[in-house]
Amino acid sequence: MSGESVLLQELEKLELNDLKKTAALWNIPKLPFKEKNKNVKFLFDSFLDEFYLKGVLEKLTVLQVNIYTSILKNKNVLTLGEISRKVNIPPINVEMELNLLRKYQLVYQRKNRERLTNNLDKYHAFDELAALVSLDQNLKGDKYKVSVEKLLDRKKLTDISNEWKKAVKAPAKIDSIRKFITHATSDEAYEAAILSLSELERDTVVRIYLSGGAADADDIRSFIVMSRGKYETIIPALVEKGMIADVCFVEEKFVRIFALPEELLKYIQNNPILPSVKKGTRQRQEKLATNELDFFLNTKKLLSYISRKGLVLAKSGKVKQADHKRTEQELLNPDISIFPEKSQIYQMELILPILKLLNLADIKGENIILRGDLDGFLAKDIFEIMKLVIHEVNEARMKRVNPPEVFQPTEMPFYDKMILDKCVNLIIKSKRIHLSVIFSNIIREHLIFSPGFRTKNFQTDLADLRKEIMSAIFYLHLFGLLEVEYPNRFLTLSKLGEYFFQTGELAGVTEKGGITINPDFSVIAFPEKVSIYGIHLLKAFTELKDYDRVYTFVLTKEAYQLGILLGYKTNEFVDFLKASSRAELAQNLLFLLEDWGGNLPVVEVAEDCVLVRTKDQNVMELLLGQIKGKKIVLDEIGPTAVLVDKTRVQDVITVAEKLNLIINLTR
Repeated sequence: MSGESVLLQELEKLELNDLKKTAALWNIPKLPFKEKNKNVKFLFDSFLDEFYLKGVLEKLTVLQVNIYTSILKNKNVLTLGEISRKVNIPPINVEMELNLLRKYQLVYQRKNRERLTNNLDKYHAFDELAALVSLDQNLKGDKYKVSVEKLLDRKKLTDISNEWKKAVKAPAKIDSIRKFITHATSDEAYEAAILSLSELERDTVVRIYLSGGAADADDIRSFIVMSRGKYETIIPALVEKGMIADVCFVEEKFVRIFALPEELLKYIQNNPILPSVKKGTRQRQEKLATNELDFFLNTKKLLSYISRKGLVLAKSGKVKQADHKRTEQELLNPDISIFPEKSQIYQMELILPILKLLNLADIKGENIILRGDLDGFLAKDIFEIMKLVIHEVNEARMKRVNPPEVFQPTEMPFYDKMILDKCVNLIIKSKRIHLSVIFSNIIREHLIFSPGFRTKNFQTDLADLRKEIMSAIFYLHLFGLLEVEYPNRFLTLSKLGEYFFQTGELAGVTEKGGITINPDFSVIAFPEKVSIYGIHLLKAFTELKDYDRVYTFVLTKEAYQLGILLGYKTNEFVDFLKASSRAELAQNLLFLLEDWGGNLPVVEVAEDCVLVRTKDQNVMELLLGQIKGKKIVLDEIGPTAVLVDKTRVQDVITVAEKLNLIINLTR
């Protein structure tokens, strides 16, 4: 037998310890026998297993790949001198690389005894291994476009593993490869095949699917090992069942990826495989979560908070942790935990960057200050504010600005508009879609099949793109445009999302009996009977106590007056209560609301103005005659005193000089 195979001959030359080292290089489990000859046969058979061979090819450096492929392309043999010329490296350096390839048992050496120089020594690739090594390139990403038909091209029915036939429950009457392909790619067959997988095998398929249907072998190896599984068991089992293809090609190095057949990708798109839940993990209670208009109301609430209590920065330039917690207590609590790892984000970190985009906030010394037409912003219709905020966030990535860190959404960066559009299109097309399907589709289309994609950048580019998709879905949900089904995270457009993206109609009228007002001023609201805007008004004017299929609010003086400060009209709220409550509003409630809403005890403290005083009322009238109506005077506080915009002080001085008035400027 030794005379039949050079590979066997070379293995027989090795001592038992060397055989063990070679097995370790090939990632082959511990040698099973004590006898050397049995281990030699075991190694020989393992070397011819493409799973282990591809594992060795993965390890080769760019130079080693260049040397090895040069030998393979030249009928499996080259002299040292020929290799040196091909790779443009001195023979002594090439010999070092060839010695490593010999340790891997990929090549063997035949010395030339007739010459003193080693340059004529011949290096051969083992024929058995060379026949299994593909030198294909990945032109136009064709190696990622695996299909069952391609996998079984030119195969016979007898070449199909029994494991595959058993997994897809192939009938015994199938007598051709074409009939097997038709059966194996049916929905019923894939359902049966997925059910036949172990938990870790199924999670491995999900892992590959989430990478766009193709995953780097190193990533999958790490995933399986971290999950306490055996890589050399899981992958061959999935290959045998036709669930994945073990693909190897040359791209400077030998690149190895695991790809899902396109037929399986289409099946999973319509029938998502949910990853298994680790034992001991608390599952979310089933619910349907949507944030409606809460985020935009919170934007108003944070403006009100800053104007009433202020925000002082720490020495680090960040908002103090105490302020994070205080503001969070005053804001509504949107469900932002679609990504559990991001559930600890404070809303201030999301709203402040948007206030900066809207030019409503800035920094002065150690304080965050408000600027611009705040009253005008608060008075805007909430749907107008929604469109304005979304527009500014859409454009944020296009603006080349570098604001202070407190105005940067570092924990959840603003999304790329193009990625957001892809997510929305997938959701609209499918109507109801699982989160994993969005990840897989966009990664496959936007990354794997993008021009110039290089596999060596796969992990870095993949991590970046996942963050982009995460941000897009996060903000869609935060803005109330998505409904999320927990715990499995299926996504659909909310009514607000249909209105925004598809110009759908929003139910503007609340049914009679949509709310119930109790004698203790608690309000029960039934979301299926109350319009989105009606619920929004309740959240603006009352205190939200609980939500479990129905809303429970409490009317309080503080909450009602805050609604007025947020720019809402009291008569609109009272009209809503009258129209939606089945019973007539109690007179004492109407009197109370009128009392709470009249003459709010507001104390205005202005920092951005300058006091201008005169001793004589006639002098003030003369001055006002020239500066009034020019957006200089903020308020007339007496016959001899006015407040002017501090940025227009020089204009006042110029006018006063023209009137021959005496200036006394105090700074």
